[in-house]
Amino acid sequence: MEKIEKLKKEKKRILKNLLCLGEIVRGTFIEVYLECMRESCKCHQGKKYRHGPYYRISYGKGQSVHHIYVPLKWKRIAKVWTGNYKKVWKAIEKISLINIKLMKLKNGNKK
Repeated sequence: MEKIEKLKKEKKRILKNLLCLGEIVRGTFIEVYLECMRESCKCHQGKKYRHGPYYRISYGKGQSVHHIYVPLKWKRIAKVWTGNYKKVWKAIEKISLINIKLMKLKNGNKK
């Protein structure tokens, strides 16, 4: 029973930490450098000459990958929001493992 209570406390702690996160955006914050359309531009000579950085959030929807342009003034916020999503996902994984352990303990399986 002591182990069950310990697991429940851990789950409660994880859930409490989730409430403090605030805004969430599902996706990955990325930085890109691009070639322009002008054929005579130096950006076509190599990666180090490309224009940028430009910021985007990349996310999957169905079978497609989508990108949202992030203006420079939103860079910090976009990083925080996508970082919060990663924290939520990690918390879900931890809670799931705790729930599996609880089910095993309640069923008499001590592994």
